[in-house]
Amino acid sequence: MKKPMRALVLASMLTLASCVSVLPEPIIPSALIAPPAERAVAPTDPLRADVAVFMPESSRAFAGADIAVRDGQELIYLSDVRWADSAPALLQGAVVNSLSKANGPGRAAPGQLGAQTDYDLRWRIVDLSTGRETSPVRVEVQVSLMDSGTRRMIAQQSFTAGGDPSDRSPRARAAALALAVQKMADDVAAFVAKAVVPKPALTPVRPN
Repeated sequence: MKKPMRALVLASMLTLASCVSVLPEPIIPSALIAPPAERAVAPTDPLRADVAVFMPESSRAFAGADIAVRDGQELIYLSDVRWADSAPALLQGAVVNSLSKANGPGRAAPGQLGAQTDYDLRWRIVDLSTGRETSPVRVEVQVSLMDSGTRRMIAQQSFTAGGDPSDRSPRARAAALALAVQKMADDVAAFVAKAVVPKPALTPVRPN
């Protein structure tokens, strides 16, 4: 019984080894890209109320760290460069960063922190991609500003930004897209600062 059992164990080990050997090697990107926070521009208007910036919704094509490339009617991905975090998280951080540079008593915070705020920024990624070769990059988002208490829509607008890569390399195309993301974030922050108004302070209830 020992010989058949030993043969069975060896066969199982060989089968497992053959399965492991055919697994693809993980692809390690040569560079990670993020919007250049040092280029964030403060809104012209002061931020006069507190705003929760929620992570933008997106299709699966733009939800991860892969950088999309438009190829006719298809989307493919850059092979050697990725976002430093998921794309929605980077866009959210870029808008919070721009709003944080604004003057005024208002504050901006990521929505997932659950802070009590006056307004909510809800939005969706429509496009976040480079083109083939040196074709322009494109960012498009749809933004909705809502009253945190009543859930009433305050303002709504679409924003687009673009740019041309310096050359056809994946790094140059990703860098151009990161710059466009920062430009879009600055525009969204300016829209928010202009749209929000201070909320009246609540009068404390005095006991009888």
